[in-house]
Amino acid sequence: MKKQRKKITMDVLAGMVQRGFAETARRVDLVAIKKDVGVLRSDVMVLKADVYTLKEDVASIKTDMNSLKEDFSKLLNSLDKVAKQYADYLEERKVRDAEINRLKRWVEQIAQKVGVELVD
Repeated sequence: MKKQRKKITMDVLAGMVQRGFAETARRVDLVAIKKDVGVLRSDVMVLKADVYTLKEDVASIKTDMNSLKEDFSKLLNSLDKVAKQYADYLEERKVRDAEINRLKRWVEQIAQKVGVELVD
């Protein structure tokens, strides 16, 4: 028995060629996808390095902020002490001025009773 060859029509041949092109296109797409994945991996590695650097920078900033908070608190406490000292000074000055005015009045009263004229 002789094997009979199948006759190939133009439509069948066109379909075979089209399938071949489609398979080649799929292979080309897979190669392109693999290249894209490689590029993405390298981009991810760069991003990871950037994120690590940012984390270090943020930690440094947090440390600096804590130091600044402590310094600000010390400065505020010092300012409160100075403000209290100034308020105390003003109060003492008022008391002293009142005492000096009272003494002046007493001196004037004594001078009037004794009959002495006071000269500035």
